[in-house]
Amino acid sequence: MPMPFDELAPSPSKIRVLIIPGDDPVGDWMATVINLDPNMALLGLVRDLRQVLYSVGRLAPDVLLVDISSGILKENSLINRISTPASGVAVIVVAMNNEVEQVRQAMLYGAQGFLLKPFGEAELLSSIRQAYELMAQRRADLSSSTLLPTGAKPEAPARGDVVAVYGPKGGVGCTTLAINLALALHDTSRLRVTLVDGDLGFGDVDTALNLTPSTSIAALLARLETYDDDAALEEGLMLHRSGIRVLPAPPYLDAADTIQPDQLQGLLTRLAGLGEGYVVVDTWSRLDDSTLAIIDCCQHLVVVTTPQVTALRDTHRFLEVMDLLGYERDRVLLVLNHCYHRSKIKQQDVERALGHPIAQVIEHEAATVTASLNRGVPLVQEYRSSDVAQAILKLARKLAEQGTGQAPLKATRQAAARVEQATPARGLILRRAEG
Repeated sequence: MPMPFDELAPSPSKIRVLIIPGDDPVGDWMATVINLDPNMALLGLVRDLRQVLYSVGRLAPDVLLVDISSGILKENSLINRISTPASGVAVIVVAMNNEVEQVRQAMLYGAQGFLLKPFGEAELLSSIRQAYELMAQRRADLSSSTLLPTGAKPEAPARGDVVAVYGPKGGVGCTTLAINLALALHDTSRLRVTLVDGDLGFGDVDTALNLTPSTSIAALLARLETYDDDAALEEGLMLHRSGIRVLPAPPYLDAADTIQPDQLQGLLTRLAGLGEGYVVVDTWSRLDDSTLAIIDCCQHLVVVTTPQVTALRDTHRFLEVMDLLGYERDRVLLVLNHCYHRSKIKQQDVERALGHPIAQVIEHEAATVTASLNRGVPLVQEYRSSDVAQAILKLARKLAEQGTGQAPLKATRQAAARVEQATPARGLILRRAEG
C-alpha cells in the first residue's frame, strides 16, 4: 500500500527534518539540499495536510519546514499543536516576499522561524540549525524543571515584578520614560524585561521603537482563549533588538474597547510569571478601570510629573487617591521630569507640596528626546551619555536594588472597606480598585 507521504530512512545522530512542500519545486529542492548535508537527515515530504500530525508523531522530526502555499494556515491548530516545547519540533515557515502577513500569522500560531523566497543553501541550512538549537534548549529547560531529587519539593518559579509608569497629567513623558526604563532595567539587571503598552486607545510604544507590530494585547488575549499556555504567551510578544520583549497596544480603537480590566490584569500577572525580571507597563493619564487594574497588580509605581503648576496639582490629587485606597507609598517612585537647570521651582518645594520624596530628577533635553523619538531609537542606547539617559539609568538601578518578588501594591479589601465607610463619596473609585 503506498504511503501518504514520501518517507525516507531516518538517522538518529543527525538533525531530523520533515518537509511540508508547497505548490512549487522549492520543497523538492530543499529536500535535495538537506540530503547532501552530512549533519542532517531528511525524513520525507508530507504532501497531504491530513497526514501531518500522523507523520510528525511517527517520524519524530526535530525541524519541520512548512511552505505557506501548502495551505497550512487554513488548519490553524496544526502549527500550534506541533510547535510546543513538549513536542520537541521546531517549525520554520517558507513563504514569498508578498506573504509577510501570513508569516506573522504563522509566528503567532507558534512557528519558531521563517524563510522568504528566494533563499540559498547556506541560509536554509543555517535556519535549520538555529531552529534545532533553540528547540533543543527549550526541551532541556523543560526537562530540568520537571526532574527533582527524591523527596525534594519543587521550588516556586521565579516571578518578575510589574513596574507601572503613570502620569496623572498627560504629556509629561510617560511613554519615553517607560521605554527607556525597560531598556535600562534590562541593561542594569541582565534579567528578562517585557514592555507592555497599556495605553489601549492611543498607545505608540511600537512607533517610538520603530517596530512594525505583528501582535498586540488584543491579539494575544484572543490567542490565549484557544491556546492557553506559556508557549503561546511567549510567541505573542515581539523581540526588540535590545533584547527586551514588547507587547504593543491594539492597532484599532474598537479592539481596545473589547479588553476588560480583569483580562489586562490577568495578562500582566501571566507575563510576570514567565520568569524573574520586570514587566514595564506604559499607562495613560486617565484614572479609569484599566489604569486601576494595572496599579492593583504592580509592585512598583513610577509616578511622572513636571515642574508645572497644573501637573503638580494633578499629581497631588492622585497621591491623595493613593492614600484613600490604602496603597503603600514606599514603593511609589516619584519622578520629576522635564526639569530646567534654572527653574524657579526647587526640588524641596515640590517634595513639600506633594508630601512625597522625589526618587529621580530628569533634566530637560528637548532636542535629544525629540531626535530619539523621531528616529525610533531609545535614549539609553543611542544617546547614552546624555544627562537624560544617565538619569533614567540611575532610576533603573534604584529599582533593581529593591529586588524582585514582592507582593503587589493592591490595598487589602479590609483597608478599602474602612475608607469607603469613612468617605462614601469615594465609593465608586474604591470599588473599582478592589476589582
